[in-house]
Amino acid sequence: MEIKTFELSYLHGTKDALKSVFYREDSNAIFNEWEFAETLLKSDGYLPELCVIALDEEKVVGYNALTKAKIGNSPGLALGPLGVRKEYQNTGIGSALVKESIKRAEKAGFCWIALLGGTYYARFGFESGKHYGITVSENEFDNEHLQILFLDKSIKDRVSGRLVYCDAFYDTDGNLL
Repeated sequence: MEIKTFELSYLHGTKDALKSVFYREDSNAIFNEWEFAETLLKSDGYLPELCVIALDEEKVVGYNALTKAKIGNSPGLALGPLGVRKEYQNTGIGSALVKESIKRAEKAGFCWIALLGGTYYARFGFESGKHYGITVSENEFDNEHLQILFLDKSIKDRVSGRLVYCDAFYDTDGNLL
């Protein structure tokens, strides 16, 4: 398995990998994780050097993106979507993608990474945003799943407010997808 920077030539394979993870019978044909990967390419927050894929030979088996985000006046990154093909899950690929993303974010000088997700991310140092007064919406469920990793520990007490993703994360009415 090889981790490398996402390239446009891998878009079809990336979308297939994400669809294999997230597709459900009731999936929205337009607003879903696999189409979202392409939407990110056109976004104001797209950072090509921070989007990574995992390859098995030339087959895309995993994907993770980091995009620009803000909390109050503090610029940082949003993680996701992260996905690993079902047949490759529980092999360490997801962890490798997250670790590589964190390493690249630190090297690029970003101070924090936020995400909406479950307990999986605690192993990388992510913690609840609630402890810092960070929210993502008026929806308490979303706020319960908001997590942050401070790459610069000295700013922990200076970051609070609403997490604002780049434009790709919102519908035409400004609602979080």
